[in-house]
Amino acid sequence: MAKEGMTGMRMGLQTIRHRLVAMAPGWWLTLAALIITTLLWGLGRAAISDADPLPAGPLPDWRPPSLLLSAWSITLMAVLLLSTARARSIEPLFGGLDRAVRLHRQLGPIAIGLVLVHVALYIPSELRPGGSVAGLLIPFWSGGAAGFNALILWVVILWTGLAYSGRLRYERWLSLHGLLGPIFIATAAHALGAGPTIRAYEPLRFWMWVLVLTGAGAWVWRVLLYRRLAPRYPYRLRALRQVSDDTLDLVLRPTARRMIYEPGTFVFIARPGLAELHPFSISSSPAERDLRVSIRMAGDFTRGLVTLAPEDPIDVFGPFGGFSPHRHGRHRRMIWIGAGIGITPFLGMLRFETVNDDFRRVWLWYLARDAAHAPYDAEIRETVPKAESWIDYELWTTADRGRLTAARVLETVRPLDDGIAVMLCGTPAFVRDMTRQFLAEGLAPDRIIAEDFRFR
Repeated sequence: MAKEGMTGMRMGLQTIRHRLVAMAPGWWLTLAALIITTLLWGLGRAAISDADPLPAGPLPDWRPPSLLLSAWSITLMAVLLLSTARARSIEPLFGGLDRAVRLHRQLGPIAIGLVLVHVALYIPSELRPGGSVAGLLIPFWSGGAAGFNALILWVVILWTGLAYSGRLRYERWLSLHGLLGPIFIATAAHALGAGPTIRAYEPLRFWMWVLVLTGAGAWVWRVLLYRRLAPRYPYRLRALRQVSDDTLDLVLRPTARRMIYEPGTFVFIARPGLAELHPFSISSSPAERDLRVSIRMAGDFTRGLVTLAPEDPIDVFGPFGGFSPHRHGRHRRMIWIGAGIGITPFLGMLRFETVNDDFRRVWLWYLARDAAHAPYDAEIRETVPKAESWIDYELWTTADRGRLTAARVLETVRPLDDGIAVMLCGTPAFVRDMTRQFLAEGLAPDRIIAEDFRFR
């Protein structure tokens, strides 16, 4: 029994180690920022405790932890604004822009939740004689900054409800997301001006200003300056191919210097005269002159692309993302699984394998509802025999064969040695489900490389 217990403990420690290794760099950055904020806040609180005694009363005073939660919220907002700055110099801090966007989605609700808890912890203090909960919750019930702070609270609640409702079209969601910067600045101004610990302790105040300027600067670059100042590549439309009812290929030819990229990455494209930039996976090979992006027509912008004419100008920004086998060269046996439009980054990887002598053993699965919803099946079958690597390909139609499982995949590729890795691309639900299955089958978390095909 003791031996079994030691074995179980070793397996548990190994699992923890694998999960720590698999954590995206952005989580380590977030954790480091929170630790610095907490340490400085604790030192500041200790320095002013005598000068700021807690008031006596029948109800506990939760202002100190509430103020710490406010500082945490500012820290998280600064990191999540930085994560989507679309700066290639910043992208490595998060392990790729695709991972940065995923971190952004995860940190957003946490940051907003901390703001709400921060306000809720002030309620006991307001219930003391002479206090007023109405002044805390109703905008401009009381004069001065308190009334404005209540307005900020309701703006945050309204913004959160709209941003995370999932009902807005991408263009409207993108416009709404641009308001996160002003919300962050208003919230930070309240914390810097009203927080006694921040005001009284210089090192904490300096650190909070660093966070505020970082977050605000990232927002200004992303929303106000990016379209004008970011590096761009001018292309022109060479061909437009509608490969299925809802899937479109744009083949773009550079008009000057062409963009250099890794297979599996993505770009933002923009039509002249339109403000929005939309992300799409590259489905061509870096060795090709023309740049191809494959698009599922799901919104106003993508449906409007069918009106493009040959030689129309297209601005390309990028490349971005870390979903590329080049970033994981130690894995010589790879499983590639693309679901629906999630097959597009694998098309570029596969095309590059035809001119690449970096030999790999690859198993490629293309998941589609049926053959009619697999417009790239013929292209894949034509390309596989030309690849330098040894590639097995299978079209998996769920209408005929049901859901593909990790167990079914691993029947083909066992044993699970250290050289094997899985690359997944599809909807967030698909990626989460397959990741859980591969973990349950014994694959280490650091050998699961995923990109959920959603950018909000």
